[in-house]
Amino acid sequence: MKHNLLLSLSFLFVAVVGLAQPNTNQGQYFLDDLQYKQARSFFLNRLKASPNDLKTLCSLGDTYLYLQMADSAKYYYQQASTVDSKSSFPLIGLGKVSMVKGDKIAELDYFDKARKGDKKNVEVYYAISKGCFDLSKKDTATGNLYLTQGMNLNSKYAPFHVLFGDYDMLRHRYGTASNAYDRAIFFDPNYALAYRKLGVIHSLGRANRDALTALTKSIELNSDQILVYKNLGDLYYSIQRYPEAEKNYQIYMSRAEVTSDDRERFAFILFYNKKYEESSKLLEEVMKQSKDESVLLRVRGYIAYETGDYANGVEYMSKFFKIHDPEKNLASDYVYYGRLLQKVGKDTMAINSYNKVLIMDSTKTEMYDELAKLYTSNKLHIEAANTYLKMIGSGSDKMSTYFLIGKEYYFQAEIYRAKYDSLALLQATSKIPFTDSVNVNATKRLYFQKADSAFTQVTILNDKYAGGFIWRGRMNSLLDPEAETSLAKESYEKALAILEAGDATKNKRSMIECYKYLGSYFYLNSERIVKSDKKQSDVLKASSIDYFRKILEIDPADAQALEVFKKLKIAIPTTK
Repeated sequence: MKHNLLLSLSFLFVAVVGLAQPNTNQGQYFLDDLQYKQARSFFLNRLKASPNDLKTLCSLGDTYLYLQMADSAKYYYQQASTVDSKSSFPLIGLGKVSMVKGDKIAELDYFDKARKGDKKNVEVYYAISKGCFDLSKKDTATGNLYLTQGMNLNSKYAPFHVLFGDYDMLRHRYGTASNAYDRAIFFDPNYALAYRKLGVIHSLGRANRDALTALTKSIELNSDQILVYKNLGDLYYSIQRYPEAEKNYQIYMSRAEVTSDDRERFAFILFYNKKYEESSKLLEEVMKQSKDESVLLRVRGYIAYETGDYANGVEYMSKFFKIHDPEKNLASDYVYYGRLLQKVGKDTMAINSYNKVLIMDSTKTEMYDELAKLYTSNKLHIEAANTYLKMIGSGSDKMSTYFLIGKEYYFQAEIYRAKYDSLALLQATSKIPFTDSVNVNATKRLYFQKADSAFTQVTILNDKYAGGFIWRGRMNSLLDPEAETSLAKESYEKALAILEAGDATKNKRSMIECYKYLGSYFYLNSERIVKSDKKQSDVLKASSIDYFRKILEIDPADAQALEVFKKLKIAIPTTK
């Protein structure tokens, strides 16, 4: 079952009885709009009132041909011939019956007799060519011949130009078809059917503004139409204007002989309008008739996710992928499948599904974010970091993304730090070789360094963001636990300058972290040179004490700061 505007192609080749200009009566509207059952009822009722009406008999014959009931059509054409044996239109009807039955000789004979009987009547040529283009079994060569002859009689007859458009559509010559419909409108500015056909062809070419103008004009000229509301609904659906799509589909479905395709498309529209219950009920009706339709399973899966029915949603989507043509899968199929799998705890399968989304459409940066978070929750931090790197290549915000990359490398380093601590304990008891812990330690340092590089990018991209400097300080303090270099110190100092210039209450925790590191840094360096340079050692220790004093000014109950004053046997400063 196809679900795109190409479905509208079939609607371009509408049935028009060639007895008068299009849209001369309600029955003709039904034929124009492919509502053949309604047309049959209309003409049968009219026939009861006027049993010998030639036009009604021929119209009934046309209707039965479109319903692919050739014998019934033949009966009414013969009846019409009995009413008026000199009329060309029953002969045209019998020619069309011969055409759909594959009797080429009889077809041409009937058409030729019809033409000879009324050579100057443009509607004769119109009816023959229209039937040749429209019916289930076509004869485009014969249709084009009579259309050309008709044009030689009257090149300003607007329906001929619509037929030329239909003929070009059959040959996939959309540009020339569009020109033909434009010519029809030029010769008859009130030709609603021509506007509708023009609107559909603009929709196919994604000329959405022109399509909207043409379809709206068609409705303005004849609001009693049926198919135009579906065409307009399809257009709004394609441009994701779902409320307007729903409105027009409601009008169409209230008037039309509704098909499973119609219900399915309307269910899609309701889904995207977040009317999940209505969409679900409509799909249940469709699925009773088409239980194996994969597209229906797709939407049921989508709805199941949106309504929290995750387990059933997984079943719907699993079956969908089994029976659906893989070449026609959508990126959204894998998005919803991944989300459903994630909700039922099948993270590995969800990851695979999200990766398929990105293979199909790498611009879906929101998918990168979901995938990376899923990697993170499963402690696959390298994969998460690599996913964020791809986000940068797809145009995501660099600063925030580098920040996330830095954190992923940090988490990975922490995994190796835990391993190293465990191995170091075993090594202390001589239960493992020394090289084991050395290798793990080297890997730990590698990921801390990668984290530092990512946070460095953050500080370059925004040197007013304290968080970037704080995380750089953390990484360098982990790489240099003995504070032998000044890298961590410099990062914390830059962060502190930004924090102190801002809201002290809001920045309290971050400021305390900076003070603690700087206090510890100066203390360690003071102890390192106490024997070689007592005077400088005292200066460094004073700086250390000053930082811990600042901590107590912010938080008088801070345990670490209180412990420092106690250990150094310095009176705890009182706060104001």
